[in-house]
Amino acid sequence: MHELNKRQLRRDLIGAGIAPRHVRRTIDELQDHFDDVVEQELEEGTDRLTARRNALGRIGSVDDIVAAVRARPELQSWAFRFPRIAAVLYPLTFVALLPAAPVFIGYANANLVVRWTACLFLSALVTAGLFLFLQLAIRFS
Repeated sequence: MHELNKRQLRRDLIGAGIAPRHVRRTIDELQDHFDDVVEQELEEGTDRLTARRNALGRIGSVDDIVAAVRARPELQSWAFRFPRIAAVLYPLTFVALLPAAPVFIGYANANLVVRWTACLFLSALVTAGLFLFLQLAIRFS
């Protein structure tokens, strides 16, 4: 295989915590560099297969690229740089936006949204009641 393995590179960079916008930019720049090296090799009289192999040799392996990008912490997403804040902020954001999701998705079906909201509040009351019951059972046992 004598192509830049973009899929593996994307997966490894995302797995390393690199922000998706930087992943896209890195892959685009590497592809441009790969194409430039292939063109340069072809102009020098090298056949296409050898030119691609030489271009891959110049760029380096996926592991080397990931290690080089990972060494720059400013390219990481904020959730990887501040995991404790993300561990608090993501669930809070999800909980805050969850009741609004039907409004965004089903604006045309207002009656369904009202029914869903009533069920959500009812389930919250039942859950709060269960927690209260458990706390009282623990307290008086």
